[in-house]
Amino acid sequence: MQQYLAILAVAVGGAIGSVCRYLFSNWFLQMVGPGFPWGTFTINVTGAFIIGVVLQIAAGQPDFSPYLRLFLATGILGGYTTFSTFAYESYTLGSTNRIVEALLYVAGSVVVGIAAAILGVLSARMLASR
Repeated sequence: MQQYLAILAVAVGGAIGSVCRYLFSNWFLQMVGPGFPWGTFTINVTGAFIIGVVLQIAAGQPDFSPYLRLFLATGILGGYTTFSTFAYESYTLGSTNRIVEALLYVAGSVVVGIAAAILGVLSARMLASR
């Protein structure tokens, strides 16, 4: 029964996260246009920040439900973030001789994504200490 609850938590969360990614990507595309994959970049950075917050809170609370953790981190954020899209867009930029943009996109996504995760952890710690 526990395995089914875990699968359900991930599945429902993944559906929510995927829909959020779709809506956010479309909104961002309308706002800034198709030139650079800003939507995917922003989704990956915000997802990294939010997972830092969620996992820090979960780690600091022994009674934090493992199903809620799966629902939020693996489900919603797994559906929301877009690493496979990021990989393909990086390839596309590079294969169309936009090498500098490709390198900036990859380096920026990794560096800013890690920074966002750290900020998420620190934000959660700050909130928890109040």
